[in-house]
Amino acid sequence: MVSFRNRLRFEHQLAALVGLLCLALVGATVCGAVWLERRSAAELAGDRLARLAAFMAGSLDTTLRERFREIQVVASLAPLRERWNADPAATRGVLAAMRTTAPDYAWLGFVARDGVVRAATEGMLEGLAINGRAWFETGLTRPNVGDVHGAVLLSRLIARAEPEPLRLVDLAAPVRDAGGAVIGVLAAHLSWDWAIRVRRGLLDEGLPGTDLWVLDRSGHVILGPHLGAMPFGPARLGLLVEERRGTFAEVIDGETRLAGFAAAATGERTGIASADPGLGWIVVATRPEEEVLAPVRRSAQALLGLGAAVALIGVVLAWCLGRRAAAPLRRMTAAVDRIGRDADATTLPRLDGASEFAALSAALRSLLRRIGTVERELTDITIRSTRVAAYYRRQIEDLRQVAGSDVLTGLRNRRGFAAPAEKAFAQARDGRCGVAVLVVDIDHFKRVNDQHGHDAGDAVIRHVGTLLAEAVRGSDTVARFGGEEFVVLLVGLGGAEAALIADRLCIAVRGAAITHAGSVIMVTVSIGVATVSAHDPDIQAAIARADAALYEAKARGRDRVGVAPATGKAGRAA
Repeated sequence: MVSFRNRLRFEHQLAALVGLLCLALVGATVCGAVWLERRSAAELAGDRLARLAAFMAGSLDTTLRERFREIQVVASLAPLRERWNADPAATRGVLAAMRTTAPDYAWLGFVARDGVVRAATEGMLEGLAINGRAWFETGLTRPNVGDVHGAVLLSRLIARAEPEPLRLVDLAAPVRDAGGAVIGVLAAHLSWDWAIRVRRGLLDEGLPGTDLWVLDRSGHVILGPHLGAMPFGPARLGLLVEERRGTFAEVIDGETRLAGFAAAATGERTGIASADPGLGWIVVATRPEEEVLAPVRRSAQALLGLGAAVALIGVVLAWCLGRRAAAPLRRMTAAVDRIGRDADATTLPRLDGASEFAALSAALRSLLRRIGTVERELTDITIRSTRVAAYYRRQIEDLRQVAGSDVLTGLRNRRGFAAPAEKAFAQARDGRCGVAVLVVDIDHFKRVNDQHGHDAGDAVIRHVGTLLAEAVRGSDTVARFGGEEFVVLLVGLGGAEAALIADRLCIAVRGAAITHAGSVIMVTVSIGVATVSAHDPDIQAAIARADAALYEAKARGRDRVGVAPATGKAGRAA
């Protein structure tokens, strides 16, 4: 009974130890993986929501800016100065032509200085006195834009397909005669339906559960559900205005939602009569956290099930290994003891019991008598250790090389780019040669992933990387910094030569067709160019200016080159 208990104690202790170790490792791995996946999912969703909000804000700014400029241009046209107070029919024709080119105008009219509407599209409101209206009174002195408001008079005159009530944005600019005197106001009511259509189109293309709100500068909803409501408190609203763009999580209507936001341009920064008539709107894109993290929960459940199975298998294997390890250990102890005491011993008797550890201690003392055997074993161990050490040295050297390379493209990664970049920066600072940096980004790369799959996206990245590497000189360095972004280091060139090379790279990528899974994919790139300046503290400053120039190129339509000033003061495009 003692021998049986001792045997079970050893095996069970080994099984318990290995089992606990498996559970700890599997539990830590699963928890870490779930935490990382949850964080990654939240960051990815927040980034998508922020980009969606920024796109909506940009669309609102662009449309409002175009209409605002158009009103100012038409109001200041010299050929029209004699028509405003002439035949209303001629003025009506000019207004009708403006509305034809921009159907978002709900109403256009010329209001004389006395406040009477002299001419308007379709004759609406002609002869009506509108004295006291804020847009008219301000329009007599300077161009202005009013915030979104409900239509009072026009709602009964204009037929609409939209179910929402007609809402308008007022635009006005003073009209002057040849002598510079104000003779009236060119006014326009821009239909808010254009913003409704933009929002609807973005939501149709977005993920389920996504919603888009547009808030005015006071925090009231002017586009989206619950018009007029204030979904955020003053503290949150202040952060949105201050940070301009970002992400956050908020409990809204009892539900936690992830949100990305972007603040539109504000006229207070540039002047309401400037080229930027922004009203400080804030666009917020939200999605329920429950939907964002649903895939993570499913993955967590699968990982927990797999981890439990692995831990159980580990316990069973540990118990089996313990059983098998106990008998050889005892037999080895007895054999070593006999060999140490009797050189003629050749048999290995079977011994039971739990005294193997004490017997092993006695066997080690007897092994001193067989020092020759120990020396041979030590020699073998030394040889094996030397081979293992040489193997690991080769492995470490291989790992050092791999650490500086991008796995997908074979180009240098950010780590591998650092050494040649710092060397080139030192040469530029010493005045030995000029150094330029190109930041290259694949345009609309998300469409490639969405339409063709991530394998196609990887193929596009590899193809563009190959084109860049083949198009530059052997002394230049091409690196992939992550995602669809590449950085090219040009040594011995100035800004003009670097811009020519960037144009050549754009042409090369534009003219290359990428075939993947039977589909032909055409892509373009936008490139930012910057040269290392004496004012740059390090190479990262030049990369930052090239990155800003890249965003400017994208803002101007993509598939083009943006060149940053060499002073280090370039700003990132909005």
